[in-house]
Amino acid sequence: MTPPSSNALSQQRRHERSRAIAQTVVSAFTERLKEEAQKQGGYLSQRHIDELNTDFQAKADQLTTVFEKAFEEAAREQEELKWHAIKRPAFDRLIVKRFEHLFIHKESDGISHGNISRRFLPGFFLALNMMLGPEVLERYQWRCDMAMDRVMKNKTPVDWQRVDADPDVHDIMLDAQFAIAMHFEDASKRSDWFLHIVNTHLAPPAHKDAPDAQWELGSRALHILVNSLLGDLKKAAGDTIAWQHLTERHPDANHDKICAILERLAMSA
Repeated sequence: MTPPSSNALSQQRRHERSRAIAQTVVSAFTERLKEEAQKQGGYLSQRHIDELNTDFQAKADQLTTVFEKAFEEAAREQEELKWHAIKRPAFDRLIVKRFEHLFIHKESDGISHGNISRRFLPGFFLALNMMLGPEVLERYQWRCDMAMDRVMKNKTPVDWQRVDADPDVHDIMLDAQFAIAMHFEDASKRSDWFLHIVNTHLAPPAHKDAPDAQWELGSRALHILVNSLLGDLKKAAGDTIAWQHLTERHPDANHDKICAILERLAMSA
């Protein structure tokens, strides 16, 4: 069975949302009419209808809240679909996978969670390019693309969990995180640099009144981000066999130094 495209999925969600709104409005009107008709012995005069119209108008604020929530969710979903619809190197997606749970989003409880806006991604990838170097980044992207093709065998949609479990991808993620961690040896200096790069290259907000229109990456959110980003390296540093495999690729890797860097970053988070 062919999976739905991003456009089809977006259209389906819009339809479901519109139907839910329509049902809410119709139900509210119907129940109110039933209540009033019952009071009047099953008959409504013109005067009663005019009075009901006034009552319905008074409920406009309540309905407006429902509509606003629906449209906010639609805008957020559109941004997420836009990210997933654009063809990106597998490496980019797998790096973002390490911290995507931090993105600002609403859950089933209707409350916003997360503290990082997707607007930070252009600046993040620019900083990543500068830390890894364009040639190394291009090599990582090529190898992850090859791994994705090998794992998925042209099947869609891509199962990123399976791709992430590929041994070569695992090594690439660790190598990238090792390089990033070394850049944070002077955590204060690198943090200031990273914040400057990201906040001067933020993507424009969806609209001027978007919830993240005034958002900027702060120090606290940055340290939470970096700790999530370096999660695989932290696990490897605590596993003798995993660390040995990493040192086979990086003979200059100093375990004490990496542990000290990760500990300083964890204390800052």
